[in-house]
Amino acid sequence: MVKLVPMDEEAFSRYSDWSVKNYADEKVKAGNWPLEGSLERSREEFNKLLKDGLRTENNYLYTAMDGDRDVGILWIAIMKHDGVNDTIWIYDIVVNENMRGKGYGYQIMNALEEKAKELNQSSILLHVFGHNTPAIELYKKCGYDITNMVMQKNLNIR
Repeated sequence: MVKLVPMDEEAFSRYSDWSVKNYADEKVKAGNWPLEGSLERSREEFNKLLKDGLRTENNYLYTAMDGDRDVGILWIAIMKHDGVNDTIWIYDIVVNENMRGKGYGYQIMNALEEKAKELNQSSILLHVFGHNTPAIELYKKCGYDITNMVMQKNLNIR
């Protein structure tokens, strides 16, 4: 059973390096950003969101543990929704590559629901890239509904 453990500084350092690169790659893959400058842009957004690192107000970063095994990461923040602090935003959920396909994503999402209740939050929101089919299927399995959709057509004129 997965337990969410507050991330320590060493894990945060590893995660921040990986996350900046991964987010840049995902934005390029989705066609949102050009490759050139994507890493710098991603680093800027990451540092803006977590300006005080692990101590950034209303942000919670966890290592997902199954016993003594690190199986993934969860980064959430408490957001204002309709002017009230009652919504958790999932910035990132990651199942370690060697742990995928074993049900850990589902367990992390269930642990998150318990954490949301502890934090007295009434809803959870997230963004998922359209090309991330496994994540979309996981969120559907967990009971998430599509509330918005952005679509794009590339005209390949450059």
